[in-house]
Amino acid sequence: AQELQAVLKDLPQFPQVHLMDYSIHINPDMMEDELRKNIAEIDRSTDRISLLVGTHCNSRQPITDIARECDARMPPQANCIELILGIEKNNELQQNRTTIMTPGWIAMMYQSIRDGQWRVEDARMNLGWYDRILLLDTGVIPLDEEIIMDFFELTGVPIDIMQVNLDHFKKEVQSLLQEVV
Repeated sequence: AQELQAVLKDLPQFPQVHLMDYSIHINPDMMEDELRKNIAEIDRSTDRISLLVGTHCNSRQPITDIARECDARMPPQANCIELILGIEKNNELQQNRTTIMTPGWIAMMYQSIRDGQWRVEDARMNLGWYDRILLLDTGVIPLDEEIIMDFFELTGVPIDIMQVNLDHFKKEVQSLLQEVV
């Protein structure tokens, strides 16, 4: 959400944005329900819909089908990391059992544990088989060294930090909104 706000502030016309709850990422039923609820709230007489959701995000029904049903535009990338880095860079960096995250993903995992949707063991099982976590520093969310150390203790996986800019993400968002606003 913070990265999106950062790139939207530079646009001449700010589109209406509906943010979804973080928990949709671990609940396919909730993902579809939330998408459909937000789509239903849009005034179709004046607004064209863009879904800033990865094509591989989990939903009961494929997200591409939901987009087709409401004639929505959506990016071709599989997930938010590909939107930020580009598909080729993402594939290059994820080699050798590396997973890529943003500070928002770390916050989401901790929130899932606090809310009881995940347990500590779930976080360890989902991330424990990786050899490395590559944390993207976009400069939008300050990186807190204590949170990074706590996340390492939670997962047991070494964390490297890579500074990236939002140029690719901004280009993708602008392209997505080109026919919308």
